[in-house]
Parts: sequence; structure tokens; C-alpha cells
Amino acid sequence: MNTQPSFYRSIPFFQQTFPEIPADSVDVPNLRYAKFYNKSEGRLDKGMLFKTKEELMEAVQDHSIRHARREYYVTESSKTKWKVLCKHSTEEQWCRWEVRGGYKPKIRRWAITQYGGTHTCVLNNMSLSHGNINRAYIASLHLGHVKCNPSYGIKHVIQNVKDQTGYDVPYQKAWYSLKMAREIVYGTWESSVQKLPAYLGAIQKYNPGTIVEWKHKGFQASTVVDEETYPSWKWFLQQLSRHVIRGRRGMCLISDRHGGLIKAVREGSLLASWLRISIKKVQPHYGRDKEAGCQSVAYLDAINKEKWTASHDGGWRCGILTTNMSECINGVLKGARRLPVSALVEITLERTVHYFHVRAIKGQKMLQNNQLWTDFACKMFISWQQKAVEHTVTKYSHAQQSASVVTRRQGRHGMNTHVVKIANRECSCGKWNQFGIPCSHAQKVCGAYNISAASMVKDYYDVMAYNNTYSKHFEPVQSEDYWDDPNFQLVHDPTIRTVTRPGRNQTTRIHNEMDWRQTRARQEAQQQQGDSSAASPLQNSIDAF
Repeated sequence: MNTQPSFYRSIPFFQQTFPEIPADSVDVPNLRYAKFYNKSEGRLDKGMLFKTKEELMEAVQDHSIRHARREYYVTESSKTKWKVLCKHSTEEQWCRWEVRGGYKPKIRRWAITQYGGTHTCVLNNMSLSHGNINRAYIASLHLGHVKCNPSYGIKHVIQNVKDQTGYDVPYQKAWYSLKMAREIVYGTWESSVQKLPAYLGAIQKYNPGTIVEWKHKGFQASTVVDEETYPSWKWFLQQLSRHVIRGRRGMCLISDRHGGLIKAVREGSLLASWLRISIKKVQPHYGRDKEAGCQSVAYLDAINKEKWTASHDGGWRCGILTTNMSECINGVLKGARRLPVSALVEITLERTVHYFHVRAIKGQKMLQNNQLWTDFACKMFISWQQKAVEHTVTKYSHAQQSASVVTRRQGRHGMNTHVVKIANRECSCGKWNQFGIPCSHAQKVCGAYNISAASMVKDYYDVMAYNNTYSKHFEPVQSEDYWDDPNFQLVHDPTIRTVTRPGRNQTTRIHNEMDWRQTRARQEAQQQQGDSSAASPLQNSIDAF
């Protein structure tokens, strides 16, 4: 058999064989192919490496809680050694499970030097709690939740631990764990107070135009006001008049009837005639109390109606200018109130930036679609335009462009007469004055006088006005290393605390119809979940096993 001559030499590298290296290992000098702990697998093994002793302890803790579901206790702990044994091991029933770890100075790592394998003990009864679930472990599970949701509550902590580990934790441990998680993410109250001047200075530095005013005595700053009082309202209104109002007329201040606020308004530079009272919390009870002859009705009737009703307000409040916007902001920041003051400022800035960013994108899309007004105005205008077809109009004065409009009967409703005056831009129904958009009656009259109803829409609904409002941009704040040192220092005073009674804090806010709707929606959702669970009792019994 003839063999063909070889013109190329074989390369020695391709003739060599190499051992297979596991995917979760790494080549470490003097300890090759050492493995690392994977939380998803929860498996321990001899030779696993850890950067610190804390990582070794966390791995054993996670393995024992979520995978082995056994408790352990520490028998030896030093700077170079750490050993744990199974807590359920007895003389009659010895468990071989044990973990020994030690520090390796040559590779500057901690390693599992001895591992006894899986547990050989048998639990006589299943416990609903785990002794190795401490506050630090619970806090580590909720760092991301606390960062994304400052209003994350204790009930969420208890439920999340139950879902992830299957064990129950007491309320007190969940409270301290949540407190620890917040301090890890946002810092302590003491450090937050000290950080506040430099952080606000950094916001002013990177975002020119930001206004920060400090109220202090000498160089010792006063405490952050956490309640509504006359001095705090007076100082706030002074800053509002100085930086926002700036001598402009026609401003409207919407608030409740807080005594300190009303006193500050009357004694300050703001005119008392600018004050409007929010009646949202008592409005649902007004009709019922009037029929019952309650004293609250007489109290409200004694107040000038232009102070608390939109129908007699003279058009100062319409749409977003009502208390709904303030209630919305109050609800958004409510969950962040329990955080340290610097974290509160940081979250307010982040949410403001997000608020502007989302609406700037929305405004660009409306411009690309050649949209005249915002979505709210378009929806309202088109809805009333379709409804105007069913009305009957009778013209009265061409000079005043006034007319009467009769609505169509629909069942027991309808056949109402409304007076529209286009020259004054008003309708007796009050919707045009309240929303700044011609109502169905006004659009019907505009058609009768050959007037464009679209030209009667308020300018602040224009898409260009919307884009100009949210076209402002914010600059990110750099790290603390680039912050300027303030010329004063804030010191947290732990003695200034609100005295509360023992136990959980009880809310004192008066619930209104918004809270009732939320409660009903939550109850209906829970009822639907209960109905779906009760619909398949066989499946539930199988899952129980």
C-alpha cells in the first residue's frame, strides 16, 4: 500500500489532552478548579472558595434555610477558622452534616476544608420558623424592594420571607429587619442629616436654578418639621411668596381649614381672599348630613361658598388645578415619609425627573401625530362633540352670541335647558368654566353661529404648551467625592421626637371616597382569588401534600 508523503508536521498542541473544567469553577493557584457557591443550586462542597468569612457564613445560612431546611449552631469561630454542626443531631440519632472553613493565606481566600455531606437526621415535627433566619438575612432579601419601593411595609416583608423560604417570621423581627434594610440603602437618620447640606448643594451645583432656603439659628440648624404648625406654615408661605408668587396677582391657594395655615395666611403677605378650602373629605357626607340636620351643614353654610365650592369659585380652579393634583403628589410621597431626610430629597428628585421624562416622550409622540391638544382635552372634546348632535338650540342674541340648549330625553333624564353665552365663554352647566373646554351645549351653539369650537379650548391644553412645560431637563448628581463642603453642619438631635404611645402607630387621616374605592377594589380582588381557589378543591388538596 502506497503512502502519501506528508508535507506538514503535526502540531504538538493539538495532540495534547486537557482535563474538563466545570463551568462554575476557576483556576486558582495551589487550589485548581475550586468551585463557588451558587444560590440557585444551594449545594455545598469541599474546596469551595469565598472571598470573605461573611460570604462563607451567608452560603451556609442560605443552604440550611432554603435547601437543607435544617438548623445549625456554631462551635468554633475565629479569624482563621469557622465550624458549624447540625442542631438536630443527638446521641441517639447522630447527624454527619458539618461544615469547617478556614482562611488560606496563599490564595487569600476562605475555603470549605471539611464537609460531612447531606443531613442524616430525621425531623420528628416540622417547624414553621427557622432559628437561623436573623435580621441580616431578612434585610438582604429586601434591599432591592426597599430601593424600588420606599413604602415597602412590614406585611410585605413577612409575606416575602414566607414565599422565598416557607417560614414565618414574627412582626418584631420583620420590623427590625426592614429598618436595617433601609439603613443599608438610605443610611441612618444621623448620617442622613449630616449629608443633607452637601447633597442639596450638589443639586444646586449641577442643576442651576434650584432654590434651597435654610431656616436656622446662628450655625445650629433647627429640626426638620414633621407636623403642621403655625411657625412652619408661616415660614413656608414666606418662601412661597418670595420664590414662586413674586408679587403676581390672581394666585389661588387650595388647602384644608388648618388653624395654623389660616392664621399664617391672614397675618402674612398673602391675601386671605386667595385661600380656597378643600371640601373633599366632607363632601360625601354633606347631602346626608343636610337631611339629618347635623351641625356640620350649618358650619359649612356659614362659610363663604366661593371658598370651598367649584360652582361659586369664579373659575379659579379647573381640571388639574383642583385638589386632585395635590392629593396625587401627597400619595406618591407618602411612602417615602418614613425614610431619612436625605433619602426623601433624593427620591423626590428621582421621581420628579422620571415624571418629566415620561411626559416629555409623550409630548413628542403627540407632536408627531399632529395632535392639537393633550389626550385628556381631545377625549373630552370629542365626547362632548358627539353628544352635541342630540341637542336642540334656540338662538337669542347675535351680538352676545347667546342661546338656549335643550338636551334630549333619555329615559327619566334629559330635557334640561342650559344657557350658553359664547362672548363670555360660559354655560349654565358649569363644565366649560370648570374644565376650560367647550361643553356639548357650547359646541352646539358654536355650530349655530358658525364659530369654531376648537378655538375656545384653553391654551394650556395645547400640545406645544405641554411640551414647553416638560422640556426642562435635569442633570444627574455626581458621587459624594465631587460635592462641595457646606459652610455649616447639621446635627441630628435624637431628643426631639414625637411622643407616641406603645404599640403600632395608628393613622389619624380621615378616609374619603378614594380610600373607600381602594378598599372595595382590594376586597373584590381577594374575593375573586378566594372563589378561584374554592372552585378546585381537589387541586388544593393535592397541592397541600
